[in-house]
Amino acid sequence: MPILEIHLIADRHSDADVAALLKDASVLYVEILYPDMNPRPIERARAFVTFHSGLHWATGGILGSDGGESAPYFTCLTLAGRPVDQLQQLLVGVTDLIVRHLGVQKAGVRGRIIPIDPALWCIGGTVASIVRKTEVDERQALN
Repeated sequence: MPILEIHLIADRHSDADVAALLKDASVLYVEILYPDMNPRPIERARAFVTFHSGLHWATGGILGSDGGESAPYFTCLTLAGRPVDQLQQLLVGVTDLIVRHLGVQKAGVRGRIIPIDPALWCIGGTVASIVRKTEVDERQALN
């Protein structure tokens, strides 16, 4: 279920930099959330960028169109129940990737985790709590 959405001011960053950020963030996401799985389920990761016109973005009250700072905001969706330290690694890791790929000031980046109740999320039309239980049962059967 790992889903990442990053909000940026349009036309501030190259397509190549944004693409590299999305690829690296997808890998980071599954490395942190699935440390014991091999291979890691990269196919589960979703990463998106939403661009906003400089007229529709303000940082510190200054519109992007008037030179307002490029201060990315990101949201990570995860299934509820993950360890807090894992989620904090995700926040720090995504922040660092944004800074590295986009050249923005770290102090301006904001992000949050939104935990989703597995009973209220579906994967391929199946409720995630059922998918999760099936996966856990299958791993236990292998041991």
